[in-house]
Amino acid sequence: MNLQVLSQLIALTLVILSGPIVISVLAFKKANAL
Repeated sequence: MNLQVLSQLIALTLVILSGPIVISVLAFKKANAL
């Protein structure tokens, strides 16, 4: 496994992990705005 594939896997994992966090933060800000 070369470095480029490894970095792509790490980036993909970060996106998958941070997705729900970003959504919950946006929902929290919307709840505060209301």
